[in-house]
Amino acid sequence: MANKKTSESVINNTLKDEPTLSSQSTGKKIGFFSAMLIAMGSSIGAGIFFKAQAVLKYSQGSFIFAILAWLIAAFAVIAMALALVEIASARNDNLSMIGWCKVFNSRTIYKASKNFMFYIYLPLTYFFMPLYVIMSFQDAMSAFTNGNWITFGTSADWFIWLLIAFIISLFFIFVSGISSRAGDIMNKVIMSIKFLPLAATIILGFVIAAMPENGFGGVHVSAGPIDAIKGETEGITTSFNPWEFQYMSPGIGLFMAMGGIFFAYDGFYVTAGLQTEMKEPKKTPLAIVLGLGIVTIIYLLIAISTSIIGNGGIGGFSDWLADHNASWVYGVLNLTIAIGVLGIINGFAMWAPRFTEDLIKEKELPFSNKYIDKINSNKYPMIGIYYTLIATIPLFIIFGLIGALAYVDDYSEVVDGQTIHWYGQKEIGSLYTFSDLLGTWTAVFAFMFIMLPIFGGIKNRKQNFVKTEKSKYFLPFAWVSVIIIGIVLLLLFVDAIVNVFMLINISSGVLGESPDNSAIIGVVMKFVTLIIFVAIMIVPTIIEDYLNKKKYGTIYPHVNNNNVIENSK
Repeated sequence: MANKKTSESVINNTLKDEPTLSSQSTGKKIGFFSAMLIAMGSSIGAGIFFKAQAVLKYSQGSFIFAILAWLIAAFAVIAMALALVEIASARNDNLSMIGWCKVFNSRTIYKASKNFMFYIYLPLTYFFMPLYVIMSFQDAMSAFTNGNWITFGTSADWFIWLLIAFIISLFFIFVSGISSRAGDIMNKVIMSIKFLPLAATIILGFVIAAMPENGFGGVHVSAGPIDAIKGETEGITTSFNPWEFQYMSPGIGLFMAMGGIFFAYDGFYVTAGLQTEMKEPKKTPLAIVLGLGIVTIIYLLIAISTSIIGNGGIGGFSDWLADHNASWVYGVLNLTIAIGVLGIINGFAMWAPRFTEDLIKEKELPFSNKYIDKINSNKYPMIGIYYTLIATIPLFIIFGLIGALAYVDDYSEVVDGQTIHWYGQKEIGSLYTFSDLLGTWTAVFAFMFIMLPIFGGIKNRKQNFVKTEKSKYFLPFAWVSVIIIGIVLLLLFVDAIVNVFMLINISSGVLGESPDNSAIIGVVMKFVTLIIFVAIMIVPTIIEDYLNKKKYGTIYPHVNNNNVIENSK
């Protein structure tokens, strides 16, 4: 016990002395406008196109509650970004939230964040992002071919599409991962297209709604949940299970809707380190507020545009455009969205290998001692690429099989008593639905591991155990973000757990009709996915500590006899 306390003391004291950004030699060349563009570019992407419909559903079809959810979530994100300005000043590396958790939180939280980012966030991004590309591509092709979905004519089409998704990830892992120049060129090309679907969606929705035959008459602006629960909203076709926790109160749904909104903002934390790179550091908060504020306005306009003429998704445009012989517009729109998602994968692939090599340098991944001396920052990050592949391939296979063969297809509709699957086969729709679930959960946990160091930063203001560049904006925005994000996380976790118990105890006639198989599968798999995520975040550390204690007699193998943490082999 004494040895454990001594080791923990050594680590805590060492972390206090880690270099801060203020002690680094940085060329402050970023102007105010450039900083604002970085704030916009780091968060704005294709997530809005895949989550707006889910937000409306969680809001029980209420237009007002959906917009309110976007506003509250956006405020929380901006508050987090402003609070992170002080948090990020404690480190200067590629570890992002992992580094912040290491400095401001306990070893347990730090290890969990590391396991989450490497074993979950990294591989699953390579899993669901390519599937979003394929989904948008299929929607585009169906618009160009009068509603005919692309199929291979086999019972294993899902496997072929999954293989194509893996090839897409493989391409970016190697090309963008190895060559920053190639990645930069692709990024510039994609960036020139990225904002087209954003502008087009906003314009198209309002134009369609303003047509004489529409006249905004289908907009459902009631804040009440009663009609929504019955699925009788005007202009919005949704179905709800009133026995589910998330639909018991519109207030619960409002906060839970933010889980999907977080996905749309994921990546905003890149703005946290802007202060040390700016010509005028004091203007950093204003650059962040304006940049993320513009993103919020764009997201709100898209959410309104897609909600007033449909069910919150761009699919609401398809029927109207088809009736007016303009399906090609819908096709082009989805094609540009697919290209935009490719840009997200490209940017992620440029960062992931270098992030992985930083973890190896910290001796935080298996066999780090064997490969740490082979890492050369001036050469291609091949070690990081190898580790990325090893982490990605198993989860790609496991979650691919779960999504295709054990999940429910939400991408379907019932016509004349028959279920019509939008993508030709149930397995394809199930994969897309499962991707939605994984995307939301990864964003939620990412926000959790950003919230925790912010809370640690609040405590640091009293204890001063970490040197930071103090910000006068920190405390109020830190508390706002911790409270809002904390409520969202609590409700999402409670929802996943409570629904399972409600499912077990439900009896016909007590809470309405008994749930069908799809509802049961959806509830169970949401809970199972949560358990899998938590296990992956905890189990590797248990194994690591066991092996280190068995081999070195301590869980801190890098602490030498002089009580100094070793940084190299």
